[in-house]
Amino acid sequence: MRPWSERVAAAAFAGLVAVGASAQDSSPAPAAVDDTATAPAGPVKWELRVDASEPLRAMLLRYLDVARFQRDAGTESITRAELARLVAATPAQARTLIETEGYFEPEVKAVLEDGSPPVVRIEVQTGPQATVRRLRLEVQGELAQRAEDGEAGARSLLDRVQAEWALPVGAPFRQPDWNTAKGGTLAALRADAYPLATWSGTVAQVDAAQSSVNIFAVADSGPRVLFGDLQIEGLSRYRENTIRNLSPISPGQPYSEKALLDFQERIAKAGLFDSVSVAVEPTLEQADAAPVQVRVRELPKQQATVGVGVSADTGPRLTFEHLHRRPFDLNWQAKSKLELGRDKQGVEFDFTSHPKPGFYRNLASFSATREEASALVVTSQKARLGRTQDTERIERLYYLEWQRAVGRSADLVDRSMALTANYEWVWRNLDSNLLPTRGVSLSAKVGAGRSFMVSGDLDTGSGWFSIGSGRITGYYPLGSWYGQARLEAGQVFARSDVSVPITLLFRAGGENSVRGYNYQSLGPTVDGAQVGGRVMATTSLELARPFSKKSPAWLGAVFVDAGNAAEDWDGMKLALGYGVGARWRSPVGPLALDLAYGHETRKFRLHFSVGITF
Repeated sequence: MRPWSERVAAAAFAGLVAVGASAQDSSPAPAAVDDTATAPAGPVKWELRVDASEPLRAMLLRYLDVARFQRDAGTESITRAELARLVAATPAQARTLIETEGYFEPEVKAVLEDGSPPVVRIEVQTGPQATVRRLRLEVQGELAQRAEDGEAGARSLLDRVQAEWALPVGAPFRQPDWNTAKGGTLAALRADAYPLATWSGTVAQVDAAQSSVNIFAVADSGPRVLFGDLQIEGLSRYRENTIRNLSPISPGQPYSEKALLDFQERIAKAGLFDSVSVAVEPTLEQADAAPVQVRVRELPKQQATVGVGVSADTGPRLTFEHLHRRPFDLNWQAKSKLELGRDKQGVEFDFTSHPKPGFYRNLASFSATREEASALVVTSQKARLGRTQDTERIERLYYLEWQRAVGRSADLVDRSMALTANYEWVWRNLDSNLLPTRGVSLSAKVGAGRSFMVSGDLDTGSGWFSIGSGRITGYYPLGSWYGQARLEAGQVFARSDVSVPITLLFRAGGENSVRGYNYQSLGPTVDGAQVGGRVMATTSLELARPFSKKSPAWLGAVFVDAGNAAEDWDGMKLALGYGVGARWRSPVGPLALDLAYGHETRKFRLHFSVGITF
């Protein structure tokens, strides 16, 4: 057994450190190199050939000096004598690099062969790769003492550190894996209550003759660190409570890197700050109450934007938006929006409070819209008063809503109003909310209230009703494919003679519904107009795969959709749509372009969308 001393692998592999001691160089000396005394003194170019297994060959071609000088623009200045010296130094340099992959007795030959151009030939015989024969990983300090005293959290952390060690017995011993194992252990300790953790010592003892390594590693957890008070910097327009109400951290709570990141994300999502930093700089002296330092830079009070867009469902549009982050010095945000589109026009006014305790916000809104789809023109006005709560995985919205809707077609006019109490809920368990590939999202909406029939051609009147709808979307990787499935359903519960505003009825078709059909074109028809149904169901299955490994953000997709809306479940007849599409996983969300065929209409339709609908 020989210790493998830490060293740096020449300039060719800067920063790569190995622990333990190198075997003595038993390789034969490099083959004879041309006599440099008689070699031409001028610059020379050469061809490089490396005979080794592919992973090692790629590493040597990247880091050896003889390869690096060949790539550099200054190659023209290398003389034959200098090239000969590079070749002579290559075996020792290559062995140092190869040892980082766990081969401790490699044989390396390097020769310079005459030719035009001359050829540098490198031959590598690695021998067996060393594996971990014995592992001893210990954690000392306060964490160990707490675990010994029976504290469940400490015991769980110790077990996790042991289980997640990245270089177990039997694994090949590679320098990158050795570094990863050590870094991962410290990262786990530092992320969960022990940010001052350090290594007391790490040793990798190499037995080159047996191609094995014994690992001994001892970590010192240091003291358990508790959060102290918040220290907030950078506020001038907004109150400290705006930030304090978003904090998942309380004084005396054990340090958690995840809690800091969650806090930082919540502040950023508040829409009030241009930059946010939440950090703790623990010291031994402040371990019992480490201050949480929050540094922010505020956004301007007001912001105006103009947007131009197009939708496969509602056509081109022009939007004007204005946001005031503290109107009349109130702790509210006021947002107004004007939309002018081919099929949809509208104006919205939203008022949302700055964050309240428990991650709540109060809200009030008013909107008026005109939308045309499938031979029906709907004008509506809505007023809403409620409260919202956003947590890490769940969004909740409670509100009272008044709305008035008028539906018009060539032979139909329907006017009605409704007052409802509503609850909306969204739950996500996804690997990414922006670009999900694995997980599930659920959304649901329930409401109840009374409708008031103003006038119309439909044979209905005022009365009580309720409504419920839900959607579940699942994402799952299937080898090199990405699978996605969606199921959505909804129903209005009311007597057949009770009027329900058209805006609360269901219609299907279009993007995020049933592709291959026009937007909101599926549902009950009255005098040629799609007036909406009291029940709805849609489903979708999709498979996507990158076009190439070099461009994983670009994918091709195949899909099939089905669904419809009807007056009741007995009258439901599913419409089928299927097709192909292209996807781009952009930094702002997925962009989708689909060519879908409507099985019922026997027509193709182009759809495109940006983002995820929950």
